[in-house]
Amino acid sequence: MRSVAVVAALALALGAAGACGSKDERPPPFGRFDAGTGGGGPGGFDSGPGGPPPPDASGFCGNQLIPVVVHRPNLYFVLDRSGSMSELLAGSSFDKYVSAKLAIKALLMAIGHRVSYGAAVYPSDDAEDCGPGLEIFPTQPGDPASYAEQGAVGPKLATLLDRLARHPPQGGTPTAATLTALTPTLQALTGKTSVILATDGAPNCNASASCDLAHCMPNIVGLSLSNGQACDTTFNCCDPANVVGGGYNCVDSAASVAAVAALAEAGIRTYVIGMPGSELFSGVLDELAETGGTARGAEPKYYKTTSTKELGDAIRQIGVEVAISCDIALDEAPPDPSLVNVYFDQTLLPSDAADGWVWAASDRIEIVGPACDRLKQGDVIQVQVVSGCPTEVR
Repeated sequence: MRSVAVVAALALALGAAGACGSKDERPPPFGRFDAGTGGGGPGGFDSGPGGPPPPDASGFCGNQLIPVVVHRPNLYFVLDRSGSMSELLAGSSFDKYVSAKLAIKALLMAIGHRVSYGAAVYPSDDAEDCGPGLEIFPTQPGDPASYAEQGAVGPKLATLLDRLARHPPQGGTPTAATLTALTPTLQALTGKTSVILATDGAPNCNASASCDLAHCMPNIVGLSLSNGQACDTTFNCCDPANVVGGGYNCVDSAASVAAVAALAEAGIRTYVIGMPGSELFSGVLDELAETGGTARGAEPKYYKTTSTKELGDAIRQIGVEVAISCDIALDEAPPDPSLVNVYFDQTLLPSDAADGWVWAASDRIEIVGPACDRLKQGDVIQVQVVSGCPTEVR
C-alpha cells in the first residue's frame, strides 16, 4: 500500500471631471460594464493589457472613471489527487476530489476576475504513483467580471475544471517533492503569490524516509498487511526490514515543512486545508500552516473541514483574503477630491468614516467599517471610483 492519506493542496482612466449641469447634482445609479477580456483587480474593473480603453459611465454626470493601481495577486492551487481522495465526502454524493474541484469553481466564479490563478495536481501519472505533481493550468488572469455578474463559468475557468477532471484520484501523496518541483515556477510569477494546499491526510512517498511507529502511517491508521500482520505496537510497517519500500509510508513531515519554508523565504504564503481523514495528522498540517505564514488564531492552525459546506467556506475565505483589499490606491490624485464617489457594483457607497469610504491619502481610498466587511465577503463584484459629481456623504 503506497498511500494511506491525502494532502490536497489546496477598475479606472483619470481625465478631466465630467461636465455637470449643477454642483448640487448627485451621482446617478452607475451601470456595470465589461471593458474587454483583460483582468481587473481589487478595487478595479475589467480592463487588461491590450484591451480597449475604459469606457465612461454611460454619459452620466460624473462619468470619469478614476484608474486604480491594480496589483493582481496570484492564487495557486496544489490539489492532492491521491487514492483516498476518491472517498465520498461525508453528507455528499461527491468524492473529496470532486468536492474540492467544485469549491474551487465556486470561488473562482466569484473572484476569478480579481486574481491570476494556476493549478497543479499530485502525484503525477507515473507508474510508481509517487511522482512529483505536475502543473495542469499555468497561472494567468481570470475571466472578465462579466462572467461573475452573470453567474457563469468563463472559458479560462472551464479549461481549468476540464483539466482537473482529467486527473482523477490515484497513488500517494508526494507533497514535499511536488512543492519543491513547483518552487521555481511559483518564484517566477510576478506579484504576490499564495498557495492553497488541501489534504485529507499526511505527506508520504519519500523513499529515503525512515520512521518509528509513531510516524508510520499504516500504524497510525491501524492497518494490516495483506498477510494479516497488524501494523500495531509490536510491528513497524514502515521498517524496510519488515516491509519492502516501507519508508514510502512514513509521515514525510520534515521534507514537506522544508519545502513550505523555501516558499515562505521567497515571499510565497501557503494555506493548508485539511479534509476528512486528516484528523490523525493535525500536528503535521499545523506545522505546515505555521511555516507557510497562514496559521489561524485558533486550534487547529490549518483549515479543518469535515463537510462540503466547510470545504467551500474555507476555500472562499482564503480566496477572498488573498484577492480583496479595502485599501484602494488610485493611479493619481483626482483634481478635486470633493467630486469623487465610490460604487459597489450599481450601488452608491456614501463617504462615511464609520461605514463607507474615506480618503486615506490624496491618491488612496479606504473602505471602512461594515462596508469593508461586505466587500471582503466576496459578494461585491467590482468597486468603481467615479469623478465629476459632489461626494455623497452619509
